[in-house]
Amino acid sequence: MDTLQVRFLYGSKPRPEHKKEQKIWFGGMLGGHVGIRYNDTCYLSFFYEGRVHIFQHKNSKNGKYDFQSVEEFNHIMDEDVDSVKTLVIYIPISHDKRLKFDSICASYIKQTPYDYAFFGYRCGSSTYDILAQLDVVKEYSFFKTWLKIFYPKIVRRKLIHQAKEHNWRREKHKGTHKRRWEKD
Repeated sequence: MDTLQVRFLYGSKPRPEHKKEQKIWFGGMLGGHVGIRYNDTCYLSFFYEGRVHIFQHKNSKNGKYDFQSVEEFNHIMDEDVDSVKTLVIYIPISHDKRLKFDSICASYIKQTPYDYAFFGYRCGSSTYDILAQLDVVKEYSFFKTWLKIFYPKIVRRKLIHQAKEHNWRREKHKGTHKRRWEKD
């Protein structure tokens, strides 16, 4: 057996009394980020380079899969890792599924399969896509995936439910009191 670690950085907004010292994050309360730990040193992460497209652009993709160091992944919100509310869900997988995950990673790093768009694939739907290929979650069509998995909280809720059902380990970190965090 092997283990996938799915890490969620929660969406938030500054509390009124800390607006001057806390940044506004892209997405606010419905923002956040999610990625899958690849090995001890990095995460597979889906993000954009340049501007966010409103709709998918087939010929001008700005989406990118890449391996990010633990530090890079944790600082996607431009914050110290200890100040961000996080959840890690540990999902046991077979050796064959681990090999499939490695193959997906190699393929997606080489050629990102879709654009990063507001009405399209972002970190939540892209993570869901990979988990569906590994039979961790129910598989949907391309269109239905981004439509149903519009932001990371939806994936997080599904995985929290499964974690409770299958007794998967979870680790949670509260985050700073200077921000109002989204809830599960």
